[in-house]
Amino acid sequence: MQVISNIDYLTLIQIVLIFFAGGLIKGLIGVGLPTVTLTFLSFIFDIKVSISLILLPVILTNLYQMIDGKYLKKIMSDTRLFQISAFLFVFPGFYFLLLLNSNTILIILAAILIFNSTLSLIKYEIKFKNFGSKNYQLFIGSTTGVVTGVTGIYTMPFIFLIQSLQYTKNQVIQLMGLTFFIFSCTQFLLFSFNDLINIKILILSTISCIPILTGVYLGTILRKKISESLFKLLFNLMLVIMGVLLIMKAIF
Repeated sequence: MQVISNIDYLTLIQIVLIFFAGGLIKGLIGVGLPTVTLTFLSFIFDIKVSISLILLPVILTNLYQMIDGKYLKKIMSDTRLFQISAFLFVFPGFYFLLLLNSNTILIILAAILIFNSTLSLIKYEIKFKNFGSKNYQLFIGSTTGVVTGVTGIYTMPFIFLIQSLQYTKNQVIQLMGLTFFIFSCTQFLLFSFNDLINIKILILSTISCIPILTGVYLGTILRKKISESLFKLLFNLMLVIMGVLLIMKAIF
């Protein structure tokens, strides 16, 4: 795995801007921090290093998002089987992360970005009436856990459960906070135990919290001033383009 050594000022500025953009998008729509930061960081670092860099800020921002609301007890009751199975299957997903070539992981990541964003662009929602059933939650939870462990992206196929629950906006944001907090904490422990996180990564991750929190703050302000539908359109178009570029990077 690529190890972070001395970082020049230009690279440091790029990293700060990437984390600021991730925070800004999370402040605007409640999601997107791991997706944006991981995608852009992958053009600078190895994908495994990129995942390790985002974990600490993802933990902190989603801890706040998880506790900022009054629906946590209901959410845990509604999705407990999903949460348990997703947590357990992050472990085999992480095992595949260790085994797979970084370019293979990039292609998987890019395919998920393109698929997820395309569904959003065409406004196609996949909903299941039996979202509360044991088998459905175990299936969605286990597949989401594996995908999370391999790529560091938390939303697929978790998004299908979100659409099926028909929660209010505030409930969805708190659900994502809870789920992403569990995922990122689990990944952090796995990366630490397997020597994929060192002191330099921890320092850079800690520093990155400043531009991220600044971005989140400004994003929450901008949320009231711009069209959320237009922003989501541009955001998903960007992710499709980034997915294509990641595939090209992995192949060429």
